[in-house]
Amino acid sequence: MSEDDLGSSAVALTAELVGIDSVSPSLAPGSPGEAAIVAVLTERLTGAGYRVERVADDPARPSLVAVRDGSRPGRCVVLNGHLDTVPTDGMDAPFRARVEGDRMYGRGTSDMKGGVAGLVVAAERLAALDAPGRLVVVLVSDEEDGSVGAEAVLARLHELAGIPDACLIAEPTWLDVAQAHRGYELMRVQLVGRAAHSSQPAEAVDVVPVVAAILAAVKRADEALASADADPQLDRGSLMTTVVRAGSAPFTVAAAAELMVERRTLPSESPDAGLVGLEAIVGSVDHAGCEVAVSSVMRRAPWQLAPSGGSADLAAGLSRALAQRGRPVARRGFPYWMESALWEEAGVPTVVCGPAGGGLHAVDEWVDLEQLRLYPAVVVDAVLELLDAQD
Repeated sequence: MSEDDLGSSAVALTAELVGIDSVSPSLAPGSPGEAAIVAVLTERLTGAGYRVERVADDPARPSLVAVRDGSRPGRCVVLNGHLDTVPTDGMDAPFRARVEGDRMYGRGTSDMKGGVAGLVVAAERLAALDAPGRLVVVLVSDEEDGSVGAEAVLARLHELAGIPDACLIAEPTWLDVAQAHRGYELMRVQLVGRAAHSSQPAEAVDVVPVVAAILAAVKRADEALASADADPQLDRGSLMTTVVRAGSAPFTVAAAAELMVERRTLPSESPDAGLVGLEAIVGSVDHAGCEVAVSSVMRRAPWQLAPSGGSADLAAGLSRALAQRGRPVARRGFPYWMESALWEEAGVPTVVCGPAGGGLHAVDEWVDLEQLRLYPAVVVDAVLELLDAQD
């Protein structure tokens, strides 16, 4: 199969996958989840000679693990992507792939059904070439929310696939190699005062002034982070309040409030920089008689590409394969979190590189078809090189 054929196959498969509604039901209740798209890709990978197993606590939200062993010994490489998408609010025909010029529009085109299609086509080609070693395709649910799919797969990874030498995640990077990404911690601040009629405020403990003071203190802390020395790949950490809820009725002094505060973290920072920092910020504010509690809702670590080992070898192979096709590769950081951090924490050296476009999480999402056509052949070359490498 020629490179042009690989590219055409990736474009066709992307359009097919966009046509399958896999919006995350944890983000849009009532949405179907990933079962239908897993069924399509299970049939496709089984037809290519892979042993496929579904991993799921919830049948509506399965992940797919496909394994193939070559006839010759070699290393083990994982190809990974996610199958869920964000909701489609405001989109016109979100599940109809539309091509305009060198762009394909539709929900999931860039994030990340294009990358998934490229990996699947590459996996089919590697199977046809009887690539040495073990190739594992892992396509997960729930990346856009809680990463339940990735966590379930990683809990059984050694049982299902052994010990991988490297993992390639096809998140959209414009075919650059990700050098690092930020982590985050989502935290909750809860305030309890005492209600009273708004005509008798002296009888109340009003949470609103305390909320205002915390909001101002969080803003000042974010400004301090913004003035710190920049990370060469990731710029700076950040802190912001994303949700504020207070009060219950127009003529009642507010007796309860809740704030959600998000801290974006750098690899150089302490893992508990978010919670410890917010506790200090809240502690510096006059509580004015209110009870105030700070807690962590979710924490995800930042990530950096390892300087050596399987991921460094795979990153170098991707760079060579792209350069051979006239596309120099940059190494750069990304401000948002990816599941590469979970794979690295599980002991799997990880690389992030995939085709991109624009409109991620927006109404005009698109993927660059030139990148999408190029991607499968690049993956085949880089993965084949790593699978055949001797330790």
